[in-house]
Amino acid sequence: MTTAPDESAANAQAAHKILQALGDRLREAARHSLAAMPAAQDSDPARAAATLLHALIEAVAPSAAIAERWLLFTAVHTRYPGTAEFLRFSRGLQSRTTEDSIEALLISCLRSPGSYIATGMRVVTDVPVVEVYTAATTGYVTGIQRVVRETVPRWAARGPIALVRWNDEHSALQSLTAQESARAGGTGRGDIASSDPELIVPYRTDVAFLDAPRGGSADGWAAMARFSGNRVHHVGYDLIPLTSADLREPGESADSTALISVVKHSSSVACISAATAAEFDGYAQALPAQGLAGPEVRAVPLPEVTVQHGRTPVSRDRDTGERVVIACPGTREKHKNHEAILWAAERLWRDGLEFELRFMGRMGRDHSSFLGVQNHLIMRGRRIVELGLVSDDHLWEELASADAVVFASLQEGFGLPVVEALSVGTPVMTTSYGSQGEIARGGGCITVDPRDDQSITEGLRRLVSEPGLRAQLRAEIAARPQRSWDDYADELWSFFFANEVSAR
Repeated sequence: MTTAPDESAANAQAAHKILQALGDRLREAARHSLAAMPAAQDSDPARAAATLLHALIEAVAPSAAIAERWLLFTAVHTRYPGTAEFLRFSRGLQSRTTEDSIEALLISCLRSPGSYIATGMRVVTDVPVVEVYTAATTGYVTGIQRVVRETVPRWAARGPIALVRWNDEHSALQSLTAQESARAGGTGRGDIASSDPELIVPYRTDVAFLDAPRGGSADGWAAMARFSGNRVHHVGYDLIPLTSADLREPGESADSTALISVVKHSSSVACISAATAAEFDGYAQALPAQGLAGPEVRAVPLPEVTVQHGRTPVSRDRDTGERVVIACPGTREKHKNHEAILWAAERLWRDGLEFELRFMGRMGRDHSSFLGVQNHLIMRGRRIVELGLVSDDHLWEELASADAVVFASLQEGFGLPVVEALSVGTPVMTTSYGSQGEIARGGGCITVDPRDDQSITEGLRRLVSEPGLRAQLRAEIAARPQRSWDDYADELWSFFFANEVSAR
């Protein structure tokens, strides 16, 4: 079979593009790994790449050049190596001749070229690299996305940052598009948004994971934390899928398992509550048994949220006899405990109390049971409003106009809906223990045992039937100490970067 001339030309053009991109990536790696660039820059992309590869392999073969070997692997393969893969590669470089190492490296590359083999690469060494995958690629808002979107612009105002996300294969970090950057809170001044995604390789700098962990990227993520010379930092949201696996969907523990496999090789974890810090610290204390120092774990609590963008809604006092409105925010998932709220409300409706429940938030993976109960009660004429996923503006309006908010989750890393409600002056019924109990102790809340239906029912009864209690709680809210997003972003920056950034 013969190859058509047009096809041959197309193949040659594709090969030229791949070799040119490989040479460009090797040149970028050489800028950080070689004392001096090779003098000759051949116009033929294959020979130019071979010259650079030869020089790089000789430079990174010494046993101390671990980070340089990690950088070389990434430049050739356009992805981060896994741990076992990197160890094989690293050992091979130290036991083969340079020529054999070149051959082995190119063969391994050709056997798994991936979809990014012709892409460009940027090595980032002088600014913090900040990962924001979910906040950049989705429009919905949960507590994690709010933390990202409030923190990023404040960090960008302090100094340059490189906003990145995992690529679609979860094999490496890439730059954001302008739209993704804006969605994640980027300002366009400090981040490195681009029209075409570019492989981003942090090298001997700080890498902060603000967003939720990505289970598919765990091995490459852990190897990066271990071998790349970077200082890796995390916001610790919770370990609920590990510590309370019965409350989560099967398989969800994989992301948390992935997270702790990275944490063991990281520098620091800033936990969003003291309760979450206790969980992470318990894990960190076990690491010396593996010969590892582990990260520094510290509680950096989320703020007493202030209303953003100039909105100042205020909770309203209702006329005597007007129906009480109870807002119920949060993703509809088992551990959020919304179904228990429905059954408690039904007991009170049967007792003749008049009030309305207004649910808002996206539907999680395990919401069929909740919807079954909710639809049954709506068909019976109960006053339940299902708002689903709402915008930020709508969320604030609902929280501010409600008489009270109910958020009695079985376990939370923090419980952002509680402080969001308090920030607009709305009383809250929440859980008596853990991070929600920490928040409640500042005032403006009544607490219940979320595992006790009677406790939930009586707490809801008090909120609905005692206007004097609601007034007392509003007065307590006014006296709460204020902690803003500015405070949170500053403390997080100082914990993660202050010493390293000042030294650069």
